[in-house]
Amino acid sequence: MGVNYSIDCRHCGQHSDYTTYTDARTMRCADIDSSMHVDTEFAIRCPVCRSKLNTTEADFRAQVRVVRQA
Repeated sequence: MGVNYSIDCRHCGQHSDYTTYTDARTMRCADIDSSMHVDTEFAIRCPVCRSKLNTTEADFRAQVRVVRQA
């Protein structure tokens, strides 16, 4: 099982696509859906400009799209 996610950073405008596979070490940032809580204390950053993507849950959901694969 994997997760595809894309980041559209509002700060730098960079679009990035990623795929992760089930692994407890890498899933923390990507394993969310619209019904789950987004942790705003642990910084999730843009891989290009390092701007924090999860200042608020709404801000995170606007910048990160997650698609789960079976």
